Amino acid sequence: MKTLKYNTFAVASGIAFVLFLLALSSCKKENGTPITDPTPKDTTLKVASLSATTLHYGDTLSITGSNFSTVVLNNTVTINEVAAIVQSATATQLKIIVPAVGAVSGEVKIKTGTQTTTGGNITYVPDVFVAGAQNNNSRPLATYWKNGSAVTLSIEQSGLNSIFINGNDVYVAGRERINNLQLANYWKNGTKTTLGINESAANSISVNGNDVHVGGWEIINGFDLSRYWKNGTGTTISVNDPIVSQIVTGNGSCTGIYINNNNVYAVGSYRNSQGRFSPWEFTNGTIPANTIPNNDKHCFANAVFASGSDKYVAGNQNNATTGLAMATIWKNGTATTLTAGTASVGVATAVFVKGNEVYVAGYEQENYYGGGPTFAKYWKNGMEVKLSTASSGATGIAVFGTDVYVSGWENNGAYNVAKYWKNGVAVNLGNTTLNSSGNAIVVR
Repeated sequence: MKTLKYNTFAVASGIAFVLFLLALSSCKKENGTPITDPTPKDTTLKVASLSATTLHYGDTLSITGSNFSTVVLNNTVTINEVAAIVQSATATQLKIIVPAVGAVSGEVKIKTGTQTTTGGNITYVPDVFVAGAQNNNSRPLATYWKNGSAVTLSIEQSGLNSIFINGNDVYVAGRERINNLQLANYWKNGTKTTLGINESAANSISVNGNDVHVGGWEIINGFDLSRYWKNGTGTTISVNDPIVSQIVTGNGSCTGIYINNNNVYAVGSYRNSQGRFSPWEFTNGTIPANTIPNNDKHCFANAVFASGSDKYVAGNQNNATTGLAMATIWKNGTATTLTAGTASVGVATAVFVKGNEVYVAGYEQENYYGGGPTFAKYWKNGMEVKLSTASSGATGIAVFGTDVYVSGWENNGAYNVAKYWKNGVAVNLGNTTLNSSGNAIVVR
């Protein structure tokens, strides 16, 4: 009996000891170095797909992928090197607002931290804005068209001469007649600001940040004077007249304003001391303005464009022999005529420069002495492109990618109809049974 008790106790002790060793072994495993996953986590920035590949300005684009930052500001997205606004971010999806890409296609790039990847290319469809006027049954009304859809800004007799797009804001400038008094105005997103207090009109508008620059004319003390308004404050433009070496304030108009690298360029024309019209220009509001070199005949500056250190002015000057107007482009003060002025009348109304290519829009009455019609045209590096064989005129020009857009009007046999031409193909804007005109164009 004693031996049995001893053996039972020994067995029990052995079992307890084994259990202790097992527990100790378990504790060592739990407290020791954890077992690592043999497959490392992929932290590479990747794009799997885009929600769309044909896009407009302001569209929302979803980018699906992996390893994006969940902090919005830590992700940078560009399309054609133009920064987009990132709306939201998760590790697997970014939502952005499409910027003005500036080209018909663009590569989507994403940068998160030190990594950069591409999401492929998108096709960008630009918005086409044309400003002008559209008649109702009794009068012309200030109107602009966005992608062919008309926006009418006034119920009074009115019209628009210029348009500028700044982000989501649409600025247009022109005139409106109320109680038999026409006044210069501009509209921002449909809200009107009146500039003149006497008979006046606004011809050109450009915006830089919060500053709104408008050029036009106003009758003051019986003279129609060149006027420049900055944020609604008007200034009369005087000119250094080289003929008499005096400052002259005479009949004229400010017809073009362009902003480049924060510099504000303005051009126009004035009646000089000899009674002839001469072109003038100023930069950053410095007045008196300086005369643009001309042939001492009637000369008009109608538009200005700056590219790099070069300044281009489009207008017309009279042929010294025939007295007929010749469409002309000045580059840094050096004139090049686009029409001969021997038997025709030519006028350059707008200019656009892209790289080394200079585009000028205007019109030419090819058979002046026979009383023929004017024809809408543009010139690329001096080479003529005729847009219509009907009575017509070209008023504005813009180049987007390799596409050339020209605003204007064309007569359909009964009415002048607002339109634009894209690479020479006409797009009707106005009502074909009432008069209308497209006077300026912007492509974004």
